[in-house]
Amino acid sequence: MKKTILTIVFALAFIVFASAQKVYTVTGDTIQGAETVNFTAIQSSSSSGTVAFQALCTELGGTSEGTFIWQGSVDGISFVTITQIDGKFDFYPNDTLTIADAAVQTLLVTGSPFNYYRGQGAGAASDTTLVSIVYSPKR
Repeated sequence: MKKTILTIVFALAFIVFASAQKVYTVTGDTIQGAETVNFTAIQSSSSSGTVAFQALCTELGGTSEGTFIWQGSVDGISFVTITQIDGKFDFYPNDTLTIADAAVQTLLVTGSPFNYYRGQGAGAASDTTLVSIVYSPKR
């Protein structure tokens, strides 16, 4: 009896750990000077349409300045800027991130209307900033 209960407990623990949420990393890109960079598009693979995205800025040279936004697309070609819509697109701290060293922006998408997402960053004249992106589809 004890072996059966112990086996069931281990099986349940395995199922819980096996179904844990995964975090994916997108290759980072560097914004140099006053250029605009469109980051690699991410195809939404969430069965529930809920995805969390996060961007982290790291200053590599000069004083990091500029803006970072998120964009969405149905076809992966034509992108539109995403703005705050409570309960659909929730940004932390806001929908336009001011680029600075160690600045972080999180976007939670609920019931995704888009098939693709990407970040877009625009720098200032004399800075170099690395932007790293991670995301996690929610079940």
